[in-house]
Formats: sequence, C-alpha cells, structure tokens
Amino acid sequence: MKFQFPFQCVNHSVMRNLRLELSKLNHLITFEAAARADNFSRAADHLGVTRVSVSRQITELEEFLGTKLFHRHHRTTSLTQAGRALKSSVGPALNDVAATLQQIKLGAGDTRLSVTATAAFATYWLMPRIVDFNNKYPEVELNLIISDKYLDLDAENVDVAIRYPDMPMTGDHITPLFQETVCPVYSPKYSPRTKLSSPEDLLNENLLSLSGRYRPGAKWPNWFRQVGLSAPRENMGVSVNTYSNMIQAAIEGQGVALGSFPLVDHCIRNGSLMKVPGAPGLTRDTFYLVDQAGGRKNARLFCEWLLAQSP
Repeated sequence: MKFQFPFQCVNHSVMRNLRLELSKLNHLITFEAAARADNFSRAADHLGVTRVSVSRQITELEEFLGTKLFHRHHRTTSLTQAGRALKSSVGPALNDVAATLQQIKLGAGDTRLSVTATAAFATYWLMPRIVDFNNKYPEVELNLIISDKYLDLDAENVDVAIRYPDMPMTGDHITPLFQETVCPVYSPKYSPRTKLSSPEDLLNENLLSLSGRYRPGAKWPNWFRQVGLSAPRENMGVSVNTYSNMIQAAIEGQGVALGSFPLVDHCIRNGSLMKVPGAPGLTRDTFYLVDQAGGRKNARLFCEWLLAQSP
C-alpha cells in the first residue's frame, strides 16, 4: 500500500491548513525524534520538553493525517506502516534543512579568509593585484600568511594555498594556476658591459644569482646549458638566498637576474625591469591553487577571483 499525505501536494489551501495545524513544523520535529527513540520519554529528553508534550503533538499529528503513526506499548512505541513512510521522508528532509541552515549561518557570520603563498608569489604577483579583490569583496577579512615552507593547512587553519611543487598535483580541490617561465631581466638603472642583445652577452655581465635550496631551474647554470652555452662562474655578481631580494637587487640596477614570469609581469609593465632582447624564456614548473576550505563562500570567491586574474 502506498501512502499519500496531504502535505505532499502542491495545494495552497492544504499548505495553509498545514501551517495552522502543525505550528511551524514542530509536530514533524517531535515525530522524527519519537520515531528515532522508539519511546516518547526518550524523545522528550532529547527535545527538552515533557513526555506529555510529545504525546500531545503526536496525537495532534495523527488526527491531522487521519491515521495512527505509532503503536503504543507499555514502555516503548513502534511505527505503523504510515509512520514508517513518514519517517523515511521527514528524517532526511529535516537533516537537509539543518545542514543548509548551518551552511548559511557559517557563510553569513564568518568573514575571515586565510591564504598562504610563497614570499615571491605574494610580493610580485598577489600584492599588486590584491586591491582589486578588496574592492570587490570588502566584507572579507583577508589574512595573508607568507611562507616559503609548506604549511600544514589543517593545523594552521588555512583556507586557500598557492603551491609551487616540483611534481604535478591532482585532486578535486586543486586547480592549476599557471606555468612559470624564467627569462633574464635587468633594470634601466643597470649599466651593461655589452649591448645586451643576445644570450652570449650575458656571459660578460653581472649576474644576480640564487644560492641555497632553490631548484636548479631557477639558477643561471641551468639556463645557460638550456641555451647551449657553458655557464660562467656564479660569483660574477651578487648572490642572495631569497628570490625577492634578488629581484629587488635587479630593480636597483645591480645586475641581471632570472625573472619568473608571470610573477614579475608588473615590473615589466611599470618599466622597473626589462627583458634581455634575444634571450629565450624557459618553461619550468606549475603553480597550483588549493581550496582547502571545501568551497566555503569566502574561499570560493577568492579562488574564482584568482583564476580570473591568471594569464
């Protein structure tokens, strides 16, 4: 036998009567608790009301439907066929409503957003653009965590991360952002020893080098090998252990650096750096966007904005 209840029909008069009879769905909430507990007293304890109140609301619901929902026993209850049919519908529906209310509550009340990125990415790519995000979403309280170490995103409560791994990343919450290209750059303040019109000219220039833990692809010896030249000594110019300081040294005219594109695109646009004519760019690894917050509103807004900014 298939049961059809009046509140399942899309009928304005029925829905109006339902609102009047069920008093904001309290009766269905009480029914769901009683159906799970198999006992009106336990349901009352769960709801924080009296057993009499539970019994009264169940009786009113049964009178409204015109059928019994429970078999009453001495200390327990059991569902009738109609009760089982109603439980299969009401339980999941109330769970869905509760989950949606919680999501809305979290989305409306939590304006914070924690984003982590490397110093180079934050300094040369993100910071010149972040004012656009702030203007579009002034309600979001952005906390930017700058670290060249891979943070534990869960332990540090990080919502979004920009990663630069040496191996491809995959996953439902991971999106490729862009691929890096390295190319020689220098400042108009720099006084070159040559015409700086070919890769060969770089062999006689002050070369700003990265020292320490940086990958070989970010350093001059690899670049020269890739263009078919023997690498010069790395101490021909200033050697630094951070990418940001190397680029700043290049901007100040201290030598030629391997610039990471598109990180230093804005330096080319504003004229603080120039590409060496005829010097090729070499493709390297990929930057990835990690949405650790699982699509939470603020994280989703930031990720969508960041992807729209990507080249």
